[in-house]
Amino acid sequence: MSKKKVLITGANGLVGAAFKDFFLQEEYPEFSFVFVDRSISDLTDGKDVDYMFWSYRPEMVIHCAARVGGIGRNINSPAQQFTDNILMNTHVVDQARKHKIKKLIAFSSVCAFPGDAKVLKEDNLHDGPPFPAHWSYAHSKRMVDVQIEAYRKQYEVDYCSVILGNVIGINDNYDLENGHVMPSLIHKCFMAKKENKPFEVWGNGEPKREFIYATDVAKICLELLLLDKPLPPRVIVSGKEITIRQLVEKICKIMDYYNVKWDESKLNGQMSRPTDVSLLMKTFPHFQFTDLDEAIEASVEYFVHHYPNCRGVK
Repeated sequence: MSKKKVLITGANGLVGAAFKDFFLQEEYPEFSFVFVDRSISDLTDGKDVDYMFWSYRPEMVIHCAARVGGIGRNINSPAQQFTDNILMNTHVVDQARKHKIKKLIAFSSVCAFPGDAKVLKEDNLHDGPPFPAHWSYAHSKRMVDVQIEAYRKQYEVDYCSVILGNVIGINDNYDLENGHVMPSLIHKCFMAKKENKPFEVWGNGEPKREFIYATDVAKICLELLLLDKPLPPRVIVSGKEITIRQLVEKICKIMDYYNVKWDESKLNGQMSRPTDVSLLMKTFPHFQFTDLDEAIEASVEYFVHHYPNCRGVK
């Protein structure tokens, strides 16, 4: 049986690393993988993307690459958040169509949903403006869905927008200023314990977030590519919801450090953004998600054991 060649962008990122694990463990023998990072191709440059596809000639693409970060980065560098992501998505999807890629999955984000949505569903993605703190990044991620829908209509391509919740796992970006909530909290707690100082956390801990392990995201994407039917236009892939306070308590327990200081002068962000994953569960009714406590423990232990050589540590 000939293997399907899958090109993975953002190969050194959080989800990209999970695909590499599948490759090393030979868990999906149906596929051969090509891993691309920014040292190989500048995805904001259309000519580079064209050459990438011409060089590797994949059949399928999973587009993980993005300029990502937490609420701090979205507020402090909105122009770069918008421009870099718009360019990467535009060129990857457009060149995939020109190179006759059979299936493509591109990542969007739950922050692209309307800021006042009570429950996030695939069909209400465009029903209102995103939460203000994520404005430019959210629109850039929303536009990948617009582009895919347009290409599906005009060119009849089999492309899909996977809308992710908060992805966690090993090889995350632990940058204290620009990282997402989980890796930033892990890094902060570690440093607070190391320096015997209070573990300072933004807000009051009441906001709720859904977390999913990167390995589960990668597995779902590969299972989507194995479907013997067309991909859905968009599908939400998210996990279990807990409060930020619960998350902090779990990290503190693993680190064995409990000196927490809540800085309520800082933004909480959206209080909740629960997702409706009924489409995902209808597609894969027997999918086994990694236990959240296990995922958090693996993420914390990875950082502790690999510090100071983790991504984003300065």
